[in-house]
Amino acid sequence: MLTQKAVKWYTKNLFPHPATEILLGLMILSAWYSLKDAQKLGFYEFIIIVEAVLLPVYGILVATHVFRSQRVTLFEITLFNGPESVFLGRLTSALLGLIVGAFCVAFIAYIQGYPKLAGSILLKIPTYLAIMMILMVWLDPIGSVISFYILTSAVPMGLYVLLTKPYPLNTAISLLSYFLAPIEATVNARKLSLSVSAGYTVTLIFSVLIILLAYISFKKKDFEPQ
Repeated sequence: MLTQKAVKWYTKNLFPHPATEILLGLMILSAWYSLKDAQKLGFYEFIIIVEAVLLPVYGILVATHVFRSQRVTLFEITLFNGPESVFLGRLTSALLGLIVGAFCVAFIAYIQGYPKLAGSILLKIPTYLAIMMILMVWLDPIGSVISFYILTSAVPMGLYVLLTKPYPLNTAISLLSYFLAPIEATVNARKLSLSVSAGYTVTLIFSVLIILLAYISFKKKDFEPQ
């Protein structure tokens, strides 16, 4: 099962690392200044800069440490004595990386006086984790990175357009908004057919189910050298 060796293997180039530190600094500064006048100007800048740009890029930075080719995966399965250790090692390293980034931005939102916004930022942890794990199983590294960016950046941008419309959105769009764009969904909760608490609950359950599906699929997958 999970070993300290496996976790170190996947996190050794993530912390400390100049790219990680620079991106964390940009996220903190962007969150601080975009929220400083949010009560007067709204949350447009924060949503676009943080949710649609910086957090997805940070997620990709974390994800590149778990998106591996089949050849590398085969080597790691041998090294760590089975697919279970490899999956849990990648899951743990991705979780640690996401916690650092999400907590930094959430803390800024909290001290700026937006505790609900902080909660929506922390919801990025299970959703990003679920997306990473399922893409890791189904796609190659390049396909995984592209798909992750589309799901965490391009789709939230599209949802932002829908959420700016004056009419309420149906349940399916509401669920998709809470899962892929929780910050936007929280800010525009009055336009959604689900409450914030219901949306968060369903999102957490869905994220856990996706991670479990990824775990089962990874254990049963036949890896062949490319």
